[in-house]
Amino acid sequence: METATRKLIDIKAPVFRVLSGKAQKRGVSLKRYIEDLLEADSREGGAHAPEGVSDPKILSLIGVAKPVQPSEVVDDDRLTYILSK
Repeated sequence: METATRKLIDIKAPVFRVLSGKAQKRGVSLKRYIEDLLEADSREGGAHAPEGVSDPKILSLIGVAKPVQPSEVVDDDRLTYILSK
């Protein structure tokens, strides 16, 4: 079983009220609702590791060199090719 990391976070009052309402509608605690949101978000947007890669040092580097702008804006064929992989 994976260990959990505990963090104290600051949530602005309006956001707190909205999230509390959404959690109540789902019938779960606010804490559980936020945890579920964060878990779902981590599965969706992160860089995916190639199959078989499990070294934490390599995994921490995935996506580091990717530029902020879309690859269509890059005017370098070699760089475009590398970023497409």
